[in-house]
Amino acid sequence: MFKGFFSIFRSEVVRIITSPRLLFLIIGIPLGLFIYYTSLLNSGVPEKLPVVLYDQDRTQTSRQLGRMLNSSSSLNIVSEVFSYKDGEKKVRTDEALAFIIIPDDFEKNIFKGNSVSVVCYYNSQYILAGGIINKAFQTVVGTFSAGAHIKALMQKGNSSYQALAATSPVNTDKHILFNPYTNYSYYLNLSLMPMSIQIVIIVISIFSLGSVLKYDQGKELLEVGNQKIGVICMAKLLPYTIIFSIIGFFMNSLLYYKIKIPMHGNIWIINLYFIFFIIICQCVALFFVSLSTSLRAALTIGGGFAAISFSFAGYTFPEEGMPTVIKFINYCFPFTSYLRLTINYAVRGMNINIYDWKYILALIIFLILGFVSMFIYGNKLKKGGYDVK
Repeated sequence: MFKGFFSIFRSEVVRIITSPRLLFLIIGIPLGLFIYYTSLLNSGVPEKLPVVLYDQDRTQTSRQLGRMLNSSSSLNIVSEVFSYKDGEKKVRTDEALAFIIIPDDFEKNIFKGNSVSVVCYYNSQYILAGGIINKAFQTVVGTFSAGAHIKALMQKGNSSYQALAATSPVNTDKHILFNPYTNYSYYLNLSLMPMSIQIVIIVISIFSLGSVLKYDQGKELLEVGNQKIGVICMAKLLPYTIIFSIIGFFMNSLLYYKIKIPMHGNIWIINLYFIFFIIICQCVALFFVSLSTSLRAALTIGGGFAAISFSFAGYTFPEEGMPTVIKFINYCFPFTSYLRLTINYAVRGMNINIYDWKYILALIIFLILGFVSMFIYGNKLKKGGYDVK
């Protein structure tokens, strides 16, 4: 049994080393994506998003508001326009993401104590950029409005403390628990990196197991493995498990030491979580290989399954807001359970508890699914390969 195991294991290692294309798929693509995501989200939060300003008042007060808007880290007034149509055109042609209008008689109405509206049109198709622009706009205009109100009250004889209390009688005290810097690099990289490597794991594992069936090598593999299906599957997949584990260690080091995502757990336990996730993904790959009628079908279904799992993970759209049916579908993807368990442990500092039972149960079911799939895969090996090439 051990002789057969090492023979298959050695053959798979040689196959990897002697195939530049396979090496690129296994190592080059994940590392390239890691570098891309790290550089793409390097600043953490998008800054200096382009906006245009239409100042109809053109007074000292309106220019002061314009300077305040431009000094915001999120906004960059790329140009001033002199008509509504020009501003609208720049937003429609993506020269700017927002169009801000300061109305006529802006200064006069402020000095009279009248209400005045500053308008911001932004492109909500860009959800992230639109949200950041809207938040920055509200903050700047709110600060400007409060300052003008305080100044007016002080001119009426109120002290600075009285004016401040009258302007903002209720203060808020907000505490952001797990991403205090609202850093998008922390938020997105924590999911995008394992998501990208998950696709590679499933596709490569399907290719390793399915290529035997495609080229009618099943009976030969059974002879080498002494008819032990479990030994054959372990020997075929173990080289990839080791390689992906090393890549995973690098990924976690990049996330928690280079990008510096707040970590409240032990890095070695986080790495163990990822190794377990690799094994689960390989079980899923074995399932698709066993039930498919060709390698092409297995690769198509497996790749599609891995790709859409991010949409069902409830990461960018909260699980609590999903329909009940979709909540159950979420657990059909191992990425959901892995991501939730990792965030709970690494970021929130929570050990496995009773609230995690549904994620653990889902992963155990995937393990059982892989174990059952071994016997189906073994039957295909006995036939030599797929019935349909």
